[in-house]
Amino acid sequence: MLKLVALRKVPWLLLFEAARVTHGHVMERTSPADRRRVMALVRRTKGNPLALTARERSELKAIAGKLQVGQLAGALSPLGGRRLRR
Repeated sequence: MLKLVALRKVPWLLLFEAARVTHGHVMERTSPADRRRVMALVRRTKGNPLALTARERSELKAIAGKLQVGQLAGALSPLGGRRLRR
């Protein structure tokens, strides 16, 4: 369990803003039918990806491809404030 001190250090406003941006991104790029299908698969498999058939796995990959994760990362990057340097 997290200590109370650790909970105070969490930047809650950044966390909520990231959730809002992510939610908006997903809602814009996927249809209600896609979201229903993903939820049905998650419920049926109880979140276990090994329980998916090959067809279901490819279906999820197609839906995930619509999300354009690179754009989401770009939208979230100003929230982080820091970039990893190598």
